[in-house]
Amino acid sequence: MRWQKGHYLPNFCHADVFLRVLLMIELVAIVFALVSYKNHSLYVHIALLSIFMQCIGLFSAMALCQLARWGLVRHIVPTTLMAFGVVLSITLIITVLSVTIDDMMWLSTSHSLGSPNMTFEIIRNLSVAAILMGLALRYFYFQYQSRIILEAKAQARLQVLQARIMPHFLFNSMNTIASLTHDEPDLAEQAIENLSDLFRASLSSDDSISLQQELELTRSYIQLEALRLGDRLKINWMLSDDHIPLWLPALILQPLVENAIFHGVEPLSKGGVINITIKWVGDAVRIVISNPLPENRTQKHREGNQMAVDNIRERLQITYAGAATMQQFEENNRFKVTLLLPMLANNLVRDT
Repeated sequence: MRWQKGHYLPNFCHADVFLRVLLMIELVAIVFALVSYKNHSLYVHIALLSIFMQCIGLFSAMALCQLARWGLVRHIVPTTLMAFGVVLSITLIITVLSVTIDDMMWLSTSHSLGSPNMTFEIIRNLSVAAILMGLALRYFYFQYQSRIILEAKAQARLQVLQARIMPHFLFNSMNTIASLTHDEPDLAEQAIENLSDLFRASLSSDDSISLQQELELTRSYIQLEALRLGDRLKINWMLSDDHIPLWLPALILQPLVENAIFHGVEPLSKGGVINITIKWVGDAVRIVISNPLPENRTQKHREGNQMAVDNIRERLQITYAGAATMQQFEENNRFKVTLLLPMLANNLVRDT
């Protein structure tokens, strides 16, 4: 269910929420019809009660949607009072109209506005509406609180996983900068700037960054490693579009590229080529990073590959709630990691 910022009510302006509310009201109407059924036709009784309750639910949802658009629904207490006021007011109006129409159809005056029957129906309907609204608001509130807690836990876990990435390239980068300080001060300065960009991304509180920003951070890291590995490191970029509107968690590509360099290029005396492919696949974006496999592979290298890949997979699981996929396999003596990020699921990263 979609929620609005600042309060616990769902977004009644959204079609999905609107339809769910109408469905729940219809179920409640059927239950009430079965309980209150006496001698008349059951189907007619269900139909009349459904129309009555659906009118209340329909106009109440529309009113709350409009109030939210006007910015009047914000904090918990005013939101609760306003929701009760809207529902009870509409219930009163619909009750009076229904009784009036019933009187007109049956040419009866037994339900005049001041009659005991009219008063009883108003009190009964308002009491039932207040009880149901109280239960609904309580449910919405606990759902909202649960969502906030889950998001906080997921964000904290995401930050922990993200922080674990930094030591992997920090020590190599600092050693490279130290070696360049005396002989190549300009390159050392550039390396420090690249390293600061990576730290800024790691320490940022943003939930996600654009693909272009992620590529810039990855290129900054590659420049740092190029200072250390020289001509041994070659990067083959294959991008189908330079402006793919994709948002993803920060530092997703960089650790995979680092992993490819450390376990694929560095063990080779002549170096190797890292292939980075990013392209559209229907309504999704596929990212493939591949590196050569050394002939004498050790268990340490295999475990290193697995640890980095599992780390990224867990971060994607937390961020995309299972909508993204990640695969790893060996093919033609190369290790490949494939990410498939659906654009629709990608909205989850930006949505609140």
